Amino acid sequence: MPKPRQISSHLFYGFCAIVLIFICPIPSARAPVWDVTVMDQAGNPLPNVLVRESYQNYSAETIGHEEDRYTDAQGDVHFAAKRIYAPFRIRLAVTAFSVLGGAHASFGPHSYVTAFSGANTGDDARGGHLYAWEGSPTHETSRLVLGSSVPTQPQIPANRAR
Repeated sequence: MPKPRQISSHLFYGFCAIVLIFICPIPSARAPVWDVTVMDQAGNPLPNVLVRESYQNYSAETIGHEEDRYTDAQGDVHFAAKRIYAPFRIRLAVTAFSVLGGAHASFGPHSYVTAFSGANTGDDARGGHLYAWEGSPTHETSRLVLGSSVPTQPQIPANRAR
């Protein structure tokens, strides 16, 4: 039979482990490294075009974020990876709150890019749908064509449906 002092020690270390799990921040992805090229419909690169990366980790935060950058002379722009550090208790609360969205609930990281120039926009369309990154791969490359027509809402690829 374990001694009372051993039981106290085990309870103490167990309690400390639970506290650490609830207060220590856990890193996770918000958005990948993303290289974007913006072109016109003839395939010519477009300089000085605004490109917006929109991102949120629905399992760790309740608000979305945006980063704006302008293309260089070759029509290219680079976005660095984004991470969030949130403790388990926050992730648990945010995920529970997301569940209240029912059929419209979202979980995990979600990011997409859009180019803007005057009244023209360009989105990352793949397979006839707007592409939305959802956790992998860690590096994305997109070619956005200004003035192309694609659906107005990001779609989840069928093989990545939640």
